[in-house]
Amino acid sequence: MNKSAQAGCLAMLGIALLGCCAQALADTVSNGSTVRLQSLLEPDIVAPKPRPLAVKGWKTTAGSKVLFVRTTASPMFDVHVSFEAGSARSNIPGLAGVTYSMLNEGVPGMESHQAIIDTFQSLGARLGMGIDPQRSAFSLRSLSEMEKRTPALRLFSQILGNPLLSDEALARVKNEAKDILLRDRQNPTDIAHQHLKEQLAPKHPYAQPMFGTNEALDALTRQAVQDFHRQAYSAVKAQITLVGDLTLEQAQLISQQISSALPGTNQAARPDDPSSVGTPTNSHLERAQQQTQLLLAQPSVPRTHADYLALDAANRIFKNRLMTELREKRGLVYGTRILHWDWADGALAIISLRTSPHFNQGTQALVRSMFTDYLRDGPTQQEVDQLKGRMRSSIAHDSANNAQILDQLVRINRDDLPLDLDYTVQQMQALTPRQIKDTLNRHFAADAWHVVTVGPTVEQQPLPAPVAPSADALAQDRCRAAQAFMAI
Repeated sequence: MNKSAQAGCLAMLGIALLGCCAQALADTVSNGSTVRLQSLLEPDIVAPKPRPLAVKGWKTTAGSKVLFVRTTASPMFDVHVSFEAGSARSNIPGLAGVTYSMLNEGVPGMESHQAIIDTFQSLGARLGMGIDPQRSAFSLRSLSEMEKRTPALRLFSQILGNPLLSDEALARVKNEAKDILLRDRQNPTDIAHQHLKEQLAPKHPYAQPMFGTNEALDALTRQAVQDFHRQAYSAVKAQITLVGDLTLEQAQLISQQISSALPGTNQAARPDDPSSVGTPTNSHLERAQQQTQLLLAQPSVPRTHADYLALDAANRIFKNRLMTELREKRGLVYGTRILHWDWADGALAIISLRTSPHFNQGTQALVRSMFTDYLRDGPTQQEVDQLKGRMRSSIAHDSANNAQILDQLVRINRDDLPLDLDYTVQQMQALTPRQIKDTLNRHFAADAWHVVTVGPTVEQQPLPAPVAPSADALAQDRCRAAQAFMAI
């Protein structure tokens, strides 16, 4: 089982926390003290300049979809391969997660996870893995020189197309999966996410944990894993994305090598999508902990929907409002997130935050009230202009290295977007406050929230009165939680 995904999540969390500090510093200091800062971060609106990074696309002879961007800044490349093999793609709890975890547990001639990792390291290469309810993904970073990339790609292709999937590996992975289930049952955020899924799609694959249950794991057989691999990891459903120091011909040969190593069978029929999420629900899970985890969710639209960009802009602006009101003015939270979950043929928009149990109900009421006002009034012109400026600034930042380019290209591949790395930024430049408001009201409602809270039941207290943060306080410590009640 791959352990790097957990480390990657922690690294991304650290980046997000640093980003929240920088964003808060840019957006919420009083006007008098930030004229110079705003002039740097929010230039006059101009059309973003397209980047000189051409996106090439093709299909392999086996039917795998491929995208490629050539870069020559460093002598290496990244390849990312994903499949419709997430936990929502199987009616058997835990099967998708266990199959995914077994792929790097051994291949013919290299029968252990450690041997695989050691081989990649000896070649200067690195294997990455990830899975969610929709898709599983595998990546390889390798040096471009033929002596290094050839054996690295050979092993990578074996992992995807011809893993051993042995009984010994199955036993190890089952034990590791049970440890993950135990850990998830102790994490407030994981508890809340799991309960929300169970509320919205009871007894459906979308609601099952990634690794099922202990009972389901005990019942899994090697034959079931082999069958799922043969069906879900077929070439025709694979998406291959390449970025780095390769010629177009080399990239085409690599994609063909990977695709031809995959099972050639057609993918099995996927489970039916869950029905509508139904009427709003409000549930509380009692846990003895210092903070209350709060989720508020509504149905949204998938990334392929014509209204997605406007809703994405709306969510970014509303997140800034939440940070200003909940964190900067009242000290109720350390940070807030607005998540976008793929859900059946649609999506979910989820506000996620932690606060003191004493302010649980008041914080929830404040968020609801703020969203009601947002639906009524929409964003201001200033908020929209600031968002556009931040998006323009992101163009250079988001293509600083191969990993960032790969991340964008994977999204383009997955969502079948135009072959343009700057497409999202360019489209957002045309949005108006009225368009964003109208789109919000087409898809969201003030009383449509599904709410989940996880924490202790305690006496509720009035929320602290809002206080505008002083410039001195911001300069001294922008990201330090208030001692009395700040969420961590």
